[in-house]
Order: sequence, then structure tokens, then C-alpha cells
Amino acid sequence: MGTERRGIGRVRVVWKATLTRLNGEQLPGSTDNVSVDGVNVIVAKPLLVGESVRIDIISICPQGTCYFRLQGVAVYSRMLDLNLGSAVGLRLIDPVDSYARLVGSLADAVDVA
Repeated sequence: MGTERRGIGRVRVVWKATLTRLNGEQLPGSTDNVSVDGVNVIVAKPLLVGESVRIDIISICPQGTCYFRLQGVAVYSRMLDLNLGSAVGLRLIDPVDSYARLVGSLADAVDVA
């Protein structure tokens, strides 16, 4: 088992997420876990470490459905077993306050990984 290197707890949630590369290619997928400063997304194709992407997330929140448009940089990209796609870890660049508040409220409500 690996040692946790992240200083901020992650919340395991499955939200619809679409990554958009700089060339316009869209990679639909879903989140595996989120934090205030990062997100792990499962998509069909790997990204390059250091690649910048736009992240569009749709989630359920107390007011109903929430939509977030974020910017991120790939910090890892790993192929999953059994052709399940790639797990892509993204460091968020200046996340919007509403996203940070929602993730913070979820982290307070559940045990974080």
C-alpha cells in the first residue's frame, strides 16, 4: 500500500465530467474522487503529464444540479485494467469558490480518503 502524499483529503464521488484538451478534443468520463485542489477522472484515453485541460463537471448539490467549469493540469495518467480507461489526476488551477464550498461541505459530512 502506498503512502498518501496529498495534504488535503479526498471525497469519493461519481460526477459526470468532460475533459477538453487544448485542441478541442472532448473526453467524457466521470470523477472517482475530488478535493478542493484536485480531481481524479476516469476517461477513455490517457493524458500527457503536464497537459492543461478544461474540466466540465455536473453534480448534485443542495440546490439541485450544479455545473462547474474548471481548469486543470494532469499530474498523472494511468491505464486501468480490463480496458476500463485511464485514471487521470488533475491539479486544479484557481478553482471556483462554489466548487470549493461544495467539496468542503462533502468532506465535512463524510469520512475522506
